[in-house]
Amino acid sequence: MTDLISFLTEPFIQRAFAIGIIIAIITSVLSVFVVLKRVSLLGDGLAHSTYGGLALGLYLGLPPLWVGSLVAVLSAVGITKSQRTKRIPGDAAVALFLVLGLGAGTVLISLSRSYGFNLESLLFGSILLVTPEQVYEASLLLALVLSLVLIMFKELVFITFDETQAMAAGIRTWAYDYLFSVLTGLAVIISVPVVGVLLIAALLVLPGLASLQVSRSMRQSMLISIAFGVLSVILGLVGSIILDTASGAMIVIAALGILLTVGFSKWMKRRMILGQVML
Repeated sequence: MTDLISFLTEPFIQRAFAIGIIIAIITSVLSVFVVLKRVSLLGDGLAHSTYGGLALGLYLGLPPLWVGSLVAVLSAVGITKSQRTKRIPGDAAVALFLVLGLGAGTVLISLSRSYGFNLESLLFGSILLVTPEQVYEASLLLALVLSLVLIMFKELVFITFDETQAMAAGIRTWAYDYLFSVLTGLAVIISVPVVGVLLIAALLVLPGLASLQVSRSMRQSMLISIAFGVLSVILGLVGSIILDTASGAMIVIAALGILLTVGFSKWMKRRMILGQVML
């Protein structure tokens, strides 16, 4: 225990917890809308598109994060455009961008022959290598996401539950859809250093899914989702330090554990209530 406490005083560990908590809040806020809007695969599609963007930046000799951000935003717009025009089914549109990003990214990384590039850190995250600049960038995105969600909260909730009625009320639903997709894309690109491309979709689904099992209102769902997301990061990071395992994977396992615990508790509660009624 003493070794763990002394380890937690290291600056790189503190940065890891800082950016992990920041990203947990960002993804947890978006997670509730992702689950309710039934676009859970959106994060997966954007993550793999981002993978292709990062590989493109590496191949061109440009900052991978900037190129990846641009590709993530363009992919978010493309997926939303495809879904809204209904020319391509929503799940097919996500799958299209997913396989395109994965295939193109793998080819570009092979062609770049960059021996200093760590593919494993891109796929599974390297939160312990986070720089102070990345923490600042994540903080700015957090401020942006929270500000926009608070400003547009009523409209987002209205559109999420009944888009047809929202359109009849004069709300430009298309604008909110595009903005939400872009915010999700930015959340994906900033989350890659934490959990990697392959696991980011879990953070965009699990906290919101768990919170919706126990919440009674939309605001409560978001607050509980944030609590679950932050708890996942803390448990995952501490567990990875103790067990010396991949941090990103441990965070996702912690989030899944919270979801299973919530689901089991809810099932037990129903069983107890049913037992009392039977008596």
